[in-house]
Amino acid sequence: MPTAPSERIRPPSNPRDDWKLWLVVNPSTWLIPILFSLFVLGLAIHLYVFSIPGMGWTLAS
Repeated sequence: MPTAPSERIRPPSNPRDDWKLWLVVNPSTWLIPILFSLFVLGLAIHLYVFSIPGMGWTLAS
């Protein structure tokens, strides 16, 4: 007797199945590029915000 598709696929059993994530997101491969992209994103956001008039450090006059 065929079963429904939702009955055939077993939902993940966390945290027992958490190790499977690291098969795809391998830290030894992706950690430095991810950190570098976060650095570039943060730098871009800061440059944008500081370019808005009145949103940066100004000399007291």
